[in-house]
Amino acid sequence: MKLEGFCIEPEESNCYLVYEYVENGSLYSWLHEDKNEKLNWVTRLRIAVDIANGLLYIHEHTRPKVVHKDIKSSNILLDSNMRAKIANFGLAKSGINAITMHIVGTQGYISPEYLADGIVSTKMDVFSFGVVLLELISGKEVIDEEGNVLWASAIKTFEVKNEQEKARRLKEWLDKAMLKETCSMESLMGVLHVAIACLHRDPSKRPSIIDIVYSLSKCEEAGFELSDDGFGSERLVAR
Repeated sequence: MKLEGFCIEPEESNCYLVYEYVENGSLYSWLHEDKNEKLNWVTRLRIAVDIANGLLYIHEHTRPKVVHKDIKSSNILLDSNMRAKIANFGLAKSGINAITMHIVGTQGYISPEYLADGIVSTKMDVFSFGVVLLELISGKEVIDEEGNVLWASAIKTFEVKNEQEKARRLKEWLDKAMLKETCSMESLMGVLHVAIACLHRDPSKRPSIIDIVYSLSKCEEAGFELSDDGFGSERLVAR
């Protein structure tokens, strides 16, 4: 987010940071709260790319590198053009590959290695981002009413190797709001593959944020339109 300025209160020496105003609130509210308008797939995918580019900056272009440590849909804010901004760096840590005994974060987004061993690395942000991708695809909460975690449910659902079966399951898993629009199955499957890769239990096998940005950008370029009978057949169309 863009820092507009700061203010220091002289009496108690409190410092306040003033950030840009983001008119459309959090991604969480658009996905999980009752709204008259729902996000279409093009907007969701652009939001995913914006988040990935934000992580690319703090992971690769800051010295030292920064780990956000609390990537979640409620910390993604949307401006007047529905462009995404990463907010709330209160838990962020400079440097990587540290170990801490003080585990903080939000249940459902925390990576297994951080939860078990306190390992802080950029790959924990990658894991959390994978969960956000699942939210964008499914519209589901990260923890359901029965206490089931979304990322574990997704891995179990999509562990099949047959791509046709995986596509069938994806159609059932999609946010129902997107069933009313024309979506690209190639694009949806591409984002799903990125999400599942981000959720690998072994952090060394998760993709780098550079690879994620590249893969999501390719998904944006997908130029497919589905036939009128839903998610059955596809045909290439000009962009």
